[in-house]
Amino acid sequence: MASRPDLAHPERSSTQSGADLNRLELPEGLYTGIWWYAKFPDHYQGDSSAASAARGAATTRAVAVRIANAIRAVKRDETGPKLQKEFFEKAAKPTGTPQR
Repeated sequence: MASRPDLAHPERSSTQSGADLNRLELPEGLYTGIWWYAKFPDHYQGDSSAASAARGAATTRAVAVRIANAIRAVKRDETGPKLQKEFFEKAAKPTGTPQR
């Protein structure tokens, strides 16, 4: 409703369900390409009856802050690239890797 009000239809919130139907039982951590449809065949989740442009804008700002913080953290990270380099060097010579 905040970014594309022309696509929002709040009047439909009482006529369509966003409930999780959980129609596919898989072990935890296992997904298939159809998992979302199995849970939400109407292609959305939740109850949109309380939706508003202000809530949408606030959610968009919050997500943008999380993404920006994640990017900053990745750019600051010095340990990950070192571990990746170490991994690939050791993977190139698997028999030379000490066993612990």
